[in-house]
Amino acid sequence: MANAEQGVILNIGSDLGLIAPGQRLYRLEGIAPDQQPVKPVTYSVVKSGLIGLTRYLATYWAEAGVRANLIAPGGVQNDQDIVFVKRLSSLMPLGRMARPDEYKAAVAFLISDASSYMTGAVLPIDGGRTCW
Repeated sequence: MANAEQGVILNIGSDLGLIAPGQRLYRLEGIAPDQQPVKPVTYSVVKSGLIGLTRYLATYWAEAGVRANLIAPGGVQNDQDIVFVKRLSSLMPLGRMARPDEYKAAVAFLISDASSYMTGAVLPIDGGRTCW
């Protein structure tokens, strides 16, 4: 039988750990194709790796009473260029980017006893982007 809960690990990932970035999202008018900005491969590799790490930690630390979960937030609106905001928002079933405060309740849930039977979970909070 496992020990009483001893702790919680909550990793912060990204929707881009679940799906590949659409490089067209970052294109700029008037820039040559070979000079266009891109979301670097390292971002996707790290965010995907965090999902694997979270699942590994969930099994590794379970007998010690430690839970490990991850939230995978989507884009947060924070004074980005309006063209970028419109492009990214069009990829979301909810039609908008997140407000900075919209992740607080999920974090509170995952670090509380209310989620005591969750471990190894990946919780997308992305306006529905990963369901398309």
